[in-house]
Amino acid sequence: MFKGDRNFAVGLFVSVAIAAFVAFVLWLTGRSGVEELTRYSLLFQRDVSGLAVGGPVKFMGMNIGSVIQMELERNEAIEVRVDIDILASTPVDGGTYASIALQGITGVAVVNLASEPGSHAPLAKLPGQEHPVIPVRDVGIAAVLSSMPEIMNKLDHLLTQAGQLLGEENRTTISSTLDNVESLSSALAENREAFAAIPVDLRATLADLQSTIGQLDSVITELKPGLGTTLVNVEQASSHLASLTGQLDRMLSEHESDMDAFIADGLGEAPALMEKTRHALRDLEKLMAELKDDPSQLVHRPAVNELEIDP
Repeated sequence: MFKGDRNFAVGLFVSVAIAAFVAFVLWLTGRSGVEELTRYSLLFQRDVSGLAVGGPVKFMGMNIGSVIQMELERNEAIEVRVDIDILASTPVDGGTYASIALQGITGVAVVNLASEPGSHAPLAKLPGQEHPVIPVRDVGIAAVLSSMPEIMNKLDHLLTQAGQLLGEENRTTISSTLDNVESLSSALAENREAFAAIPVDLRATLADLQSTIGQLDSVITELKPGLGTTLVNVEQASSHLASLTGQLDRMLSEHESDMDAFIADGLGEAPALMEKTRHALRDLEKLMAELKDDPSQLVHRPAVNELEIDP
């Protein structure tokens, strides 16, 4: 083989190897040189340290594009607008959101895209923006770091309240409370025997109460027949009283005219009759008093005292 043929073969082999390497690199990059790209914008209102132009953009761990441009925008608040180019086949809709994550230990930041499950409406453009804007969320360590100021404020407030709780006035109050508890414990210890006697006295009281209840049951048992008879008599008396009342009503109805005449003619003599009755009652009371003092008057007439006159 001539020397020129050998050089040609080596050059051909090197050319084929370089072409294969380029093809392999293109295959690893996801055919980014073949598929069409779509541009989106991300609006960050926090620090984006570690993120740079040319940084990778991933969707569920796959490389789908890169960061194209980063600019500051002054709207209602200062924002960092990050423009990214990603594969047009990437499923981006209203449920897609972006976040920043640190890759490895070098501190290089990457843009991660993720999507919420379910179907969502297409992503729309915001007023004043040239490209559709993908919402931004803080996840993982970034979420912890973003909420760190709020956590520190709450911790500072908690420490302030703890300082107020342990202030001089509260320490005095707590000390007084502990002294009262100690005094109560001492009093309980001194009256330990009295407190120990309480259960014994309580058992005795319960025993007496149980005995009293038993006696009451016995009395009620003995009185049950008599109570039944009494109730029957009361019922009969009530019936008789009702019958008597009915008869009296009928009698008054039948003799209403006679009663009117009696009231008109006979009640005029009632005062004199009442006066005579009072005199008779007084004489009777006097007689009863005399008989009470000397009951023998009912049997023996009192002797007449004779008066002798001397001649």
